[in-house]
Amino acid sequence: MALKWEYFGKGWGKCKICWANYERGVQHENSLHCYKLGIPVRALKVPLEEFLRVLEERGYNGKFTLFPFPISLASRGVIILYFNGEEEMKRAIEELSGYVEGSPKDKFFFDKFVNVDWVGGFNYRRGCPEYDAKFGDWRKWTKQGEGVK
Repeated sequence: MALKWEYFGKGWGKCKICWANYERGVQHENSLHCYKLGIPVRALKVPLEEFLRVLEERGYNGKFTLFPFPISLASRGVIILYFNGEEEMKRAIEELSGYVEGSPKDKFFFDKFVNVDWVGGFNYRRGCPEYDAKFGDWRKWTKQGEGVK
């Protein structure tokens, strides 16, 4: 079942080359610089549409989807924001924390299927979840700029 993603912002523009390399079995350096911040839709303190307006006004790049049945039983959906590094992502968490509940109801779902770490109601990871099977757990990847092409 393919998810229907809706994008916002100026566009990320790094996924195409990274994914093409993944399909060849090569981990592209973009994955090392890619931090994805997930915000479960159920964790929002404001309506989704209002939060999306805030993200657009503040210049964030990302995508969101509402999950279809039966996935919706475990999680309503997710907003994913893209960042070029951990510090940039941490600034966003600080800036957006007033909009997100600190205790995620969807924690098990994202831990099991997306392999994330958590900061309050936000989850995050490096690269795409599919990468873990080919290149190992994202937490053990080399640091940014260390030799992956």
